[in-house]
Amino acid sequence: MKEYFKYANGYVNINDENLFLTNSGNWSETHDLLEKSPKSIRKNDLKSFKMYSFPFVIICISLFMITKSKNVFFPLTFVGLGFAAFFYLKRETGKRYKIPISKIISFDFSNDKVKILFRNANDIDDFEEIFKVDTKGLAILEELSRQLKIN
Repeated sequence: MKEYFKYANGYVNINDENLFLTNSGNWSETHDLLEKSPKSIRKNDLKSFKMYSFPFVIICISLFMITKSKNVFFPLTFVGLGFAAFFYLKRETGKRYKIPISKIISFDFSNDKVKILFRNANDIDDFEEIFKVDTKGLAILEELSRQLKIN
């Protein structure tokens, strides 16, 4: 089995061994992913901080320029660029780690939201909620849920 589908903050890739949360859905992105753990969460948080700090700095500089400038159009252009950069980079701040299928305990489906219960890298019960899962993804996860209950 090798499937992938889109959700609100990225993609879910699934093979026979793991369920991967990725930003692009590209399988090459899955090779270096770690299991969910405090280390992988810190790594994701640091990446998000770096991604969000760039647009934030642009917007702050623009707001400073607005207060010091007689021409408001030029600084407002920078504010617009800062917001555009923020929305462009938002996709890159999604969660990135893997969940071994053998550690999945259950799935909880609710409309277009799925809650995955599993044991993380430290063998502690954990969960992940993914929102705005497309219909293809819901079908894939429901089938995986049925397979896990059979085995």
